Amino acid sequence: MSATTGEIRFNPFDPEFVASPYEQYAILRDEDPVHWSDLLWGWVVTRHDDVATVLGEPTMSSDIARATPTPLTELELQGLAEHGRAARTIVHLDDPDHRQIRRLMADPFRVREVDRLRDVIDRRVGVSADRLAAGVATAGDHGRGRLDLVADFSYPLPVEIFSGWLGIPDEDAPQFRTWTSWVARSRDPLPDDERQEFFEALEAMWEHLEAQVVERRRRPADDLLTHLVTASIDGEGLSHEDLMAQLITLYMAGHEPTAGLVGNGVLALLRHPDQIEVLRHDRDLLRNAVSELLRYDGPNQFVRRITTRPIVLQGREIPAGAVLYVGLASANRDPRRWNDADRVVVDRPDASEHLQFGAGAHSCLGAHLARLQAERMIDAVLDRFEHLELDGDPVWSNRMFIRGLQSLPLRVQVRATRP
Repeated sequence: MSATTGEIRFNPFDPEFVASPYEQYAILRDEDPVHWSDLLWGWVVTRHDDVATVLGEPTMSSDIARATPTPLTELELQGLAEHGRAARTIVHLDDPDHRQIRRLMADPFRVREVDRLRDVIDRRVGVSADRLAAGVATAGDHGRGRLDLVADFSYPLPVEIFSGWLGIPDEDAPQFRTWTSWVARSRDPLPDDERQEFFEALEAMWEHLEAQVVERRRRPADDLLTHLVTASIDGEGLSHEDLMAQLITLYMAGHEPTAGLVGNGVLALLRHPDQIEVLRHDRDLLRNAVSELLRYDGPNQFVRRITTRPIVLQGREIPAGAVLYVGLASANRDPRRWNDADRVVVDRPDASEHLQFGAGAHSCLGAHLARLQAERMIDAVLDRFEHLELDGDPVWSNRMFIRGLQSLPLRVQVRATRP
């Protein structure tokens, strides 16, 4: 970010921002907390209290069709008109449609129900972590070797876990990882040369999932997909189009954010070695530590909202129809809210009050599942490896809405005995 003639220029696609956005967020919070972006044709909101206000404001919309037209909104609406299969995603719906679909989907994602998956998650995480440790032990020198935590562990595993819960055969998981990585990019403004690949991935993913839906209607099974196919309230269930759109959304929302949480979180711990040692000696802190890692460098950087009536933030009057880019990650590092905000503290008493999963009607449906997976995956890394250190520069994905690593090269020592 640079400031010339008193103007702050915010560019979330700048390489410096990709490497670390938090310095730029700090400038925005201090100098222009409700910032008009010519690049995004919208307002960037960065202070904690303003972000919380927007998230909790019931008149805010998630439907881009309610925005005053801009080149970006028109491009998005054109794409939805041409390839509208996933347009009914719950992420972009307002009430009453949003409320009805969320109610139909909610039961399997409640804390008690997700906790029933703990044994399945532990088993899948354990097998993957054992495989990772065995590979290092075989290729390394006396159990000392290299691995890429993202490519080898944190990126493939969430899709494998979710696919298993949904009822998709394990052999299909690698293909779903590829499709999901493309579909997830739709949360960011897509350059023209990537739009066609995105739509092709969406089409292929839709067709594959549609075949699974047809099979569950014919032969129900004990899995999440059967529940979603058969769920009803007062005799009314999800339409076929709504069901398909939510399946795409669940893959998108459940994969990259969870992978980002684990990769970003382990890197944050490596940069705070005193805290990783605290965790090694007190695993009961893992749940709180995951909340702190979500606060410190969580994957969800922004959510988008559209004003349906004028609102005043930091003395700026924002008209109805404006697009707001609501800075979750910036809010979680705001020193006006958090003491020692730029440091990981795994036993921080209020870590769970972060805004990483949003708030209000659109709070993340799969938040507990993401936390549980991250807790078990980080625990598995600490169980199987010691003397973790970087073995090269981390590589960040060039994304605005989701912050995650493409690569986290590590040099590790396989533990001789498990704790």
